[in-house]
Amino acid sequence: MTEQKEAEFIECEVSSVHRAGRDVYWVELEPVEGKLPEYAAGQYLMLQLEDGSLRPFSIASSPLQDVLELHIRRLPGHDEADKIISQLKHQNRVKVQLPFGQCVLTGSERPAVFIAGGTGFAPFHSVIKTALWQNIDRELILYWGAQTSADLYLHREPSEWANKYEHFSYVPVLSGLDEEWQGRKGFVHHAFLLDHSDISNMDIYVGGSEPMVMSVYQDLLERGVAKDAIHSDILDIKRDMGLLD
Repeated sequence: MTEQKEAEFIECEVSSVHRAGRDVYWVELEPVEGKLPEYAAGQYLMLQLEDGSLRPFSIASSPLQDVLELHIRRLPGHDEADKIISQLKHQNRVKVQLPFGQCVLTGSERPAVFIAGGTGFAPFHSVIKTALWQNIDRELILYWGAQTSADLYLHREPSEWANKYEHFSYVPVLSGLDEEWQGRKGFVHHAFLLDHSDISNMDIYVGGSEPMVMSVYQDLLERGVAKDAIHSDILDIKRDMGLLD
């Protein structure tokens, strides 16, 4: 675990808000003054909304960059997401607080597996990109699940990483109906479990909705993975609240 730094509030300019997929928006924020606070790949920030409340978003950019990148999913009927996207489109500046979270790459030499659902890929985008840029030669394995191919909103980038780096592999998996899809189908973590008979010597990172993370967590425990080898912000929050051993 990385040492948790004290979170700082900073003002950022909203430099870009554009659609990255069918319902995902790519947001870039640049600090108005000075540099960004130090943070680790895999951590998240709190975005201050117009009413003063705070909402968490994973940081998808690398700490080696001088911008903050967010991947925000906008779903039909999800009023809060609509308001957040509208705020970012119409306000030149916003305040964010960072860093938060401990779901970062450990110093282990064991293979690191990332199981992501939808925009749960965002923090792993940061972790994997940073590790590749830093020439960390540890084996990195990404399983990214979505309903349709359109929901794999950055599919090209991990595909290019897999072609360029021998120690990185990428397996996209679709759970919904997509007649043109020729790749893997089903639940994303089931694909991972089918591909690897012995997963006891891996560090496994899980990102996605709470039901998805908890389902993956239980299945991993049943396959003999140690609790401290499974990493997720949701699991950490539940442990801090006393809701999980």
